[in-house]
This record gives sequence, structure tokens and C-alpha cells, in this order.
Amino acid sequence: MINYYQVLQVQEGSDRDEIRNSFRKLAKKYHPDKTRTNGISSEDKIKLLIKAYKTLTDSEKRIHYDTQLQSDNIRDFYYNEKTKRESDKYDLRSQAKMVLNDLLNKNGHQAVKNYERLKEENKEFELLAFLNLKDYLDCKFLLAEEYEKQGNYELAFELYEYVYQNKDDNPARKHLLEDIKERIIRLSCKKLIKLAQPGAAITYLTRALNLKLSKNEEAFIYKKFADCYVASGKWDSALEKFNKALSLCPNLKGAQMLKNKLNKHFSHK
Repeated sequence: MINYYQVLQVQEGSDRDEIRNSFRKLAKKYHPDKTRTNGISSEDKIKLLIKAYKTLTDSEKRIHYDTQLQSDNIRDFYYNEKTKRESDKYDLRSQAKMVLNDLLNKNGHQAVKNYERLKEENKEFELLAFLNLKDYLDCKFLLAEEYEKQGNYELAFELYEYVYQNKDDNPARKHLLEDIKERIIRLSCKKLIKLAQPGAAITYLTRALNLKLSKNEEAFIYKKFADCYVASGKWDSALEKFNKALSLCPNLKGAQMLKNKLNKHFSHK
């Protein structure tokens, strides 16, 4: 498997700016007008650089690539549901690795099906018992991604939150934290707020506030608090959260409609 970090001459924990800067330098060095270098034409080198760059600057592609890079041997695992150990129990380690293998190979539906079956058949089953910490966290992230695609937003939120809060020492994972945070905010503020009861929606919004947020992100969440309180008729709480949102971001996008609702309600009191 080609190591794209080596191709771009960067460390595994490099951020997008570092990757971009290195790509630009190498792209100039291996311009197609150059002669062949080390048996590889400049044109082929440029194609490889571009492929590596596109992979490592796309959050979703990078998580799949990083996991495959570190766990390439997983592809050697094959699981037959009828095969049992001498103890007449399933080989849980192989099945856990197969869940990750299916996720890596974009067979998410089958991965979730097997994962849920394992949880049902083995009440104490936990992936961490059979995967190293990095593979375990990657598997949790990819499961969250698949549950989100399937519309199971509550479980996706739980899994994203778990990965965000349980960071390992792997520098390659740092670039994912912003992406995971954005997914948590999106789920709590756009998906769950519509599907969950107001009380449950408030709980998810409260948990989203525990993330490392910018002022704009925090203001957006407080505005969503206000929306929830308006929906449940708690106007005083709605006004409090709305004012908090405006104190953080006076020009908060989409605030005017909510402001009109609040003004209308309190003007009739």
C-alpha cells in the first residue's frame, strides 16, 4: 500500500495547510516538463501527488486511508458464520475485525448488521476487547458515519461524541476532531432538534456545548436552545438563550425570525 504521507513528505499528524504547502512545493519540483527522475516520469509523479493530496485533505477519505494504512493486515481476515472454535463459541476477534473490514470496504450495511448481532448474542461484547485502541476508535467513527447515513441520528451522535471525548495519542487523529465536532453540531442542531422531543433535544444541545466551540458555533447552539424553548412554550427561557446567542454573535444568521416571535409574544403580555 502506497504511503501518501511519504509521497507528500509530511508527518501523519500534519494538518491541511502543511499538506497543501508541501504539495505545492513538490508539484513545482516535478512539473511535467521535467525529465524522468528515479525511473518515474514527472507526469506519473504529479498524478501520484494529486491522488495523495486529494485523499489526505478530505476528512472522510483520510479516515478510511489512515485506518487501512495502519491495519492493512485486516483484509486477510475472512469470517464464515458457520465456523466455530473448539469451545463451540464464535471467534469474536475475527468477527470484530470483520466489522471494521466491512466498514473500510464501504460495506457499512453489513458491518452494522453484524455489529448489532454480536451485541445481541453476546451481552458483554465490546469491540475494544478485540481491536487495538486506534482501530477501535476508527471503527466507532465509521459506525457513527454509517448510522448517520441510515438515519439513526441518536446512536450516531453517541458514537461521534465518544470518539471526540476519547482521543488517543495518535497525532493522525487530530485533524479529525474538527470534522467530528461539526458532525455533532449538525446532528444536535439540525437533525435531533426536529426528531426528538423538546426535552431530549435540549439534552443533546447541552452536550454539544461541551465541545471546544468558537463564539459563532456557541451562539448558533444557544439560538437552537431558544427555538426549542419557544416550541415548548417556555418563553422566558427562550429569551434568555436568545440574548446569550446575540451577546456572542450580534449578527447571528437567521436570528431575525426568532426575534420577531419573541417580540410578538412579549408585546402582548
